[in-house]
Amino acid sequence: MRFSFSIATIIMAVGVFSQPVLAQTYTLKISHAGPATMNNDDYVGSTSLKEYIEEKSNGEISVQIFPGNQLGSYEEVMEQVNANVIEAVHVSIGGVTPFVPELGVVDLPYVLPSDKVAYAFMKGSFTQTMRDAVMAQLPNDRLVAVSDGGRWRSFFTTSQEVKTASDLKGLKIRTINSPLQQEFVRSLGAAPTPIAWGDLYTALATGVVDGTKNGTPDIMSNKFNESIKYLILDRHTFLFGYYFVSDAWLNALPENLQSVVLDGFEYAAAKQTKFNADTEESANNEFVASGGKIYEPTEEDRSTFLGARQHMQDWYVGKYGDEWLNIMLKAVAEAEDAAGRS
Repeated sequence: MRFSFSIATIIMAVGVFSQPVLAQTYTLKISHAGPATMNNDDYVGSTSLKEYIEEKSNGEISVQIFPGNQLGSYEEVMEQVNANVIEAVHVSIGGVTPFVPELGVVDLPYVLPSDKVAYAFMKGSFTQTMRDAVMAQLPNDRLVAVSDGGRWRSFFTTSQEVKTASDLKGLKIRTINSPLQQEFVRSLGAAPTPIAWGDLYTALATGVVDGTKNGTPDIMSNKFNESIKYLILDRHTFLFGYYFVSDAWLNALPENLQSVVLDGFEYAAAKQTKFNADTEESANNEFVASGGKIYEPTEEDRSTFLGARQHMQDWYVGKYGDEWLNIMLKAVAEAEDAAGRS
């Protein structure tokens, strides 16, 4: 049998078979609570993640950011990661405690003494123990990085200045839906009022709550200062941010891309942590410039709050036992040693 091919046919065939094979592309969707603005730490972290992963993967991984809890509450998006519906989330401890209530131990007040200790704690033994505990309940939610999630929580109020613990008596203070945080506020004589983050702006403006306990960068980036007028820097707890990724999605990637993703989350957490450290002072100045008043308590005034420390540890042990309290205190002691050596 004779075959006859024209020159044009040969050229066409060569062109088809010499086309480069396109790399498979993957998508990482990440949810966080903060608004889509570069003066918000959640968004700074997510955009840093996007830039790093898309660049280092040469475009093989596309990162899509869903700010402002568009995909659901903290609890809902943690469940979505577990179901492999979305690939990643950034949450506070409020996203974790619905599944492992004992991990609210990180919200025990007046335990962490300084920035250096808090940063060492983030990188210490507690994080690995927490990772294992979460995956025991949500097997697909893998904790891959911890960040400064908004600096020290202190008390902000709309119409009454607070200088001692007694000044909080009777005030409605917003908390997350956490029994530990609610008991802490209650122990100081205030009325804990759980409000979703997305509803807090309206709750402050309408008097549903008289105040909240957050860091100044979050207050300013969400414009809560339009209602809040007072801040006492009691610094009762440090707000950590937790990056979780779908373990099934991560393990389905080629090994080189798995490394890119894991490095990307560490990079994002570091960027978010630096952003918060760099902007706290400017956020405080901005708060004052907008008409707010900041009180740095004297040692005597701050001591009126410190009785809550032992009360809350006793309350925690009564509700959850002492296992996680001991894990936390051991990790804090290790962090204090590490901070002292640095």
